[in-house]
Amino acid sequence: MKNFLNMLSYSKYVLFHPFDGFYEIKIRDKGNALIATIFIVILGIIDVLTVQYAGFMVNYTDPTRINSLTTFFYSIFPYLLFVIANYSTTTLFDGKGRMREIYIVIGYSLIPVIMTRIIALILSHYITGDEIMLYNILLGAGMAWFAILAFSGLVTIHEYGFFKNIVTLLFTALAIAIIMFLALLFYSLIQQFISFVVVLYREIVFRVGGWFS
Repeated sequence: MKNFLNMLSYSKYVLFHPFDGFYEIKIRDKGNALIATIFIVILGIIDVLTVQYAGFMVNYTDPTRINSLTTFFYSIFPYLLFVIANYSTTTLFDGKGRMREIYIVIGYSLIPVIMTRIIALILSHYITGDEIMLYNILLGAGMAWFAILAFSGLVTIHEYGFFKNIVTLLFTALAIAIIMFLALLFYSLIQQFISFVVVLYREIVFRVGGWFS
């Protein structure tokens, strides 16, 4: 338990010393996949709370259409997809990072996003229309901080230079597009197969019913 708490507190060091922090995670195994998972789950919960309880000035969601599970899934899915796509890409570019390490980098990098969204959720009940821009700037700052941490972490664990990391990120974006296309294609095929089975079942039932009538 004490070791877990030490690893959890280490995430604060990563926030302000990303290169050194992620280097220690890679070389001395100071990172923890469970802690990264906790951060990802917390982000999903915060997004669910934001959709349900954010102030009316910034919340445009129809309360009758809220689905907490769907919101949670779409909140964390892009980050998980990025982990898979980045690992798939960097294996072709001699990346040294393992999937576990990429997952830890992304999970730890989400801390600023979590903090700013919690603050934004609270402030959303007190801001006026003229202050919505500040609300958006706060959220944007959290995402910018996340991007800096994630970029620094990927450079460190893959042992890339600046420009090679840029190239692999572009190919990661391409891999994400390919994965999404294949997933949608598979989903469409499954739907067509289910429709075929349903039609076939109804046809058999109709034929059998006709024989015994």
